[in-house]
Amino acid sequence: WGAEGLIRHYTGTDLVHWEFQSTLDLDSRQVIDACVLPLPGGGWRMWFKDSSRGAHTYAADSPDLYDWKVRGPAVENAPHEGPNVFALGGSYWMLTDEWAGLRVHRSDDLEAWEAQDRILETSGSGSDDGGNGLHADVAVVGEDAFVFYFTHPGRTPGEPIRDTLYAHRRTSIQVARAHVADGRLVCDRDEPLTAPILPVAGP
Repeated sequence: WGAEGLIRHYTGTDLVHWEFQSTLDLDSRQVIDACVLPLPGGGWRMWFKDSSRGAHTYAADSPDLYDWKVRGPAVENAPHEGPNVFALGGSYWMLTDEWAGLRVHRSDDLEAWEAQDRILETSGSGSDDGGNGLHADVAVVGEDAFVFYFTHPGRTPGEPIRDTLYAHRRTSIQVARAHVADGRLVCDRDEPLTAPILPVAGP
């Protein structure tokens, strides 16, 4: 932390070996947390956090994943990080980490985003699942979205964070199932899940 934030493009064919392509020009040197989705009409859209502009989510479009044009702000309702966009149940959804749970946003067209409630904002009952869920990634399987998030189980809400303490730095990765109900994304982090939750052969 405290250094520049740059998003760089790498390509590979086996998820092991990667070749550097470029550092993206996104009109800022404080950008992190890229999420890329193909657009319905062709091309690609990337959402990312811009710390120099209120810690909000900005978007950029590309026809080929190489040349990007910044569109401007996508979500500005509160400071946040880690935008993650996916399609589920006939709508598009974006999760952002507000450091007090994950804010849900819904869209019909990837243009206008409607803020909904937060998920994972209260502790779960599972092992190491205390505190709010942080900075998620999502894997969609059928009508379910499996939300992978992390916790800092050694921290006590309301107490100062001391990054020099192992207990405050220790991280636990968790997963919970989310689904669409009555136009809203809902998630019960205490719902029991049975492995494998993702296809063994991959997506």
